Amino acid sequence: MNIINKILNVDDYYFDVFMSISENLTGFTVNELQSTGLAETYYTYILKSLDAATFVEFLTVSKNILEKYPPGEELKKAIQSEIIKNPGMTDISGKVITMWYLGTWEGAYINDLSYKEGLVWNLMYSHPPGAKQPGYKSWNIKPVNNHS
Repeated sequence: MNIINKILNVDDYYFDVFMSISENLTGFTVNELQSTGLAETYYTYILKSLDAATFVEFLTVSKNILEKYPPGEELKKAIQSEIIKNPGMTDISGKVITMWYLGTWEGAYINDLSYKEGLVWNLMYSHPPGAKQPGYKSWNIKPVNNHS
């Protein structure tokens, strides 16, 4: 199956699998991932960076797990054992997670937006220095403290 011809079609079956497994790997919803404006960019970047068969295998394993288990603990355990700890899948799953959180692939930023929209900034309740400033007088607002 040649998925490269369909990559920019949002209805692409493999794109949907990519977004669903990304949601499960990152802990962010598909909507939150889409709101970065980078979903299609990341999908096409991976296709250009990996052997297509490797990416298809990752997506096929992901699809099978997502179809077999309902959302919850069983799904998390299956992803952990069959993708994250699987020697054949651990490299790509780590790269996908890093891509969403840091905007990088093998240490290099994918594009300018990938730095600005890295999920890491949301987790830190922060902003990417030099890219998306928090706003005038934001220093006057007490930081969020989730450890109270």
